Amino acid sequence: CDSRLSGAWALRPDSLFALTVATAVLWLPALILPLMRLENLGLDREASLLDCVLRLMEGVYFPVGVLLLFTLVLMPLLNLLSAGRLLWAARGHTPSAQPDPFWMKIYRQRREWAMTDIFLLGILIAMTKLGDMATVTPGPGLFCLVVAVLLRLIVETLAQPDQLQRLLEARNGD
Repeated sequence: CDSRLSGAWALRPDSLFALTVATAVLWLPALILPLMRLENLGLDREASLLDCVLRLMEGVYFPVGVLLLFTLVLMPLLNLLSAGRLLWAARGHTPSAQPDPFWMKIYRQRREWAMTDIFLLGILIAMTKLGDMATVTPGPGLFCLVVAVLLRLIVETLAQPDQLQRLLEARNGD
């Protein structure tokens, strides 16, 4: 029908790059600080995201641990790197005349593999279910993870790959 489906807002690479950097800054504490604290009958346990992944990889749940490492640590980190690299280039700070197609390919095709938002939904369900049996207290790692996921989703929503590609081509005079 010849209707334009994207472009309702202007892509602002400076603002989105700042959000990407903020997400990266929050990502490390989200990985290493405790996600939640569980208290039951005098037992007190807390674990970070990396603790959970590493403990799953030690035992019989090795495939689940590898899947969590891939979808909760590696792919979000790769998405942050690719978004940051492309937004840096869109700001006009690229040494070459053309943006690197490798980073655009990663940004286009790997966004679906970062499952941090699904993980947060799982944490919410677990906290709700465990709330009847024990005292569950959210930890600082959970706060950092929630904010990092929200910032990442904002960046990915506002920096659509096609719109970013058009901006990069326009900045490079193609």
